[in-house]
Amino acid sequence: MNDSMLEHKKSALVFVSVFALLLACSLPASAQTAGYDLLQTGSGASIDLSSAGLGVVKLQGAPIQSSLGSTDTIMHRTKDTQGGGSTPVEVTALFMKSVNSVNFQGQSTDIYVTINNSGGVISTDVLPQPDATSSSGTVTVRDDGTFDSKITVNADVLFVPAGSSASKYYASKAAAPISLSSTNSTWSSTPPAGYPSSPSFPPGGFFPKPVHNGPHPVVPSTCNPRPVQPVLTVDSVNSTSASDTKAKPAATASPNAIAIARCISVDTVQPQ
Repeated sequence: MNDSMLEHKKSALVFVSVFALLLACSLPASAQTAGYDLLQTGSGASIDLSSAGLGVVKLQGAPIQSSLGSTDTIMHRTKDTQGGGSTPVEVTALFMKSVNSVNFQGQSTDIYVTINNSGGVISTDVLPQPDATSSSGTVTVRDDGTFDSKITVNADVLFVPAGSSASKYYASKAAAPISLSSTNSTWSSTPPAGYPSSPSFPPGGFFPKPVHNGPHPVVPSTCNPRPVQPVLTVDSVNSTSASDTKAKPAATASPNAIAIARCISVDTVQPQ
């Protein structure tokens, strides 16, 4: 083979390689696989407990566990979406708490709203679910970076002595089903800054920013959305006078106060 033919083949190989690289860069992002969405409750969440004589109760998210940061809602997309398409979606976990305590059956009570269909990944000691529930719907993904969703949520309502953990509930009931829907919400194939990394709940290359029409607005979870201030609690409260010198119960940090600080975000995980 003469030198001119060799140079010609080399040039052709370089051209093909460059063309393949340009083509790969111009193609849409790779198909999104089945996976989990880690979300936190936004402002304006509520539940109608008129049937229990409490009216509409305002809710806030309760972080589920330290490794998930601010996550209080986990959705599971059960099917791949090849270049767009529809996938069934299930609610794996939900953990919300009343903004303020209420008076129920003559005692100060915190209201918790819970779902735990994690198959044991999240302990029921942390996130109780007294009743079997099923919450599901559909997410329709488009390759232009938008999606629609429609989900019916069936949760448990727990009545907990004020200041106690959710596992200490003294009464429970099934919540009325609620419907959440979104149209033309946006998604990305890359995580937002600070998004939690969880091997138990892999994202599958889909990171949604849903705008729900319903009583449960959500935004993507973060590991450290703001400086974490310790929330102090005491094991018991005794009424004492200012001159009382008896030892007081030691103040301890609430578990939720340190949950976010221990989270590992996606953008801090280095590829192997």
